[in-house]
Amino acid sequence: MVRVDVPPRLLWVGAALAGVVHLLVPGLLLWAGRLSYRLALRVEFDPKPGAKRRVRLVGLGFLAVAALVRRLLDR
Repeated sequence: MVRVDVPPRLLWVGAALAGVVHLLVPGLLLWAGRLSYRLALRVEFDPKPGAKRRVRLVGLGFLAVAALVRRLLDR
């Protein structure tokens, strides 16, 4: 098992930042995914209806994890 020493604050700040990005610019993330799939995997990525809403839900999950991690680290 590989151990990576990450400053505790970076864990929850990174999760919170990822959550905010998912909430604010889901279209940009879907575009980046589409581009990455096309360039790296040589396949078409076609988001289905409601994809932006699901990306935002993932953002809420990131924010919930960030809050939990911060709470656990503050103990």
